[in-house]
Amino acid sequence: MDEAIAKEKTLLIDRSYTCPICDKKIHAKSVKSNSAKFIDTMADLRPIHNNVNVTKYDAVCCPNCGFSALTKNFTNTTATQRKLLREQIQANYKSHEEVECDTYTTEVAISRMKMALLCTVTKGGKDSEIGNVCVKISWLYESLAEELDENDPATEEKRALYLKEADNAALKAYEHLSNARMKEDFPIAGMNETTLDYLLAYYAYKKGEYQTCMQYLSGVVTNRSTSPRLKDKSLELKDLVGPKLRENQ
Repeated sequence: MDEAIAKEKTLLIDRSYTCPICDKKIHAKSVKSNSAKFIDTMADLRPIHNNVNVTKYDAVCCPNCGFSALTKNFTNTTATQRKLLREQIQANYKSHEEVECDTYTTEVAISRMKMALLCTVTKGGKDSEIGNVCVKISWLYESLAEELDENDPATEEKRALYLKEADNAALKAYEHLSNARMKEDFPIAGMNETTLDYLLAYYAYKKGEYQTCMQYLSGVVTNRSTSPRLKDKSLELKDLVGPKLRENQ
């Protein structure tokens, strides 16, 4: 076994769940409490830990009926949603045995997260739920791009593809989280107001909506409840946006 995989395996446990759609007992790997050593967050708030990519273990998938969701939302379905999922997911899903593995690769994690997105959309999930899954898909593609072997001649082509997929997921997250910002109560996708506004500012910057970006950032920087870490990130982003705004004037 690869040393990195062996180390990651020691940080994981198999958690048991009962699928709310087909009532089967299933398992999913999960990061043990307090075992992930946090380092920092990237500009798009992707969390970086020095020993495990926690986002890989954020989705639970039922191999029997196909129902998938973020761990925190797995058991939160209404009767109407369960009916939709049985008719549109379970009826078209080819059941299989649980795959035995020591860890989830990033590719497997992306597949699981995309299934969670399909199920969240199918059941009519809130914009915040859909946006949250899209954020995680974007983070996973970024991680996949970072894992590439620099000695592989196909690396640059693969990296460009993965980063494009990350951007596509981020734009979907921007759309849904912007809608959630207008219609839903906080916390939204697990974020308070300043954290969400910073993330929306970052996505607006990536999309070239520099005026919108600055509007969000102004609110974050002047809000007294903004953490020092988030304020620093906001000021860094403001420094990037300023020249872009002047170019467009």
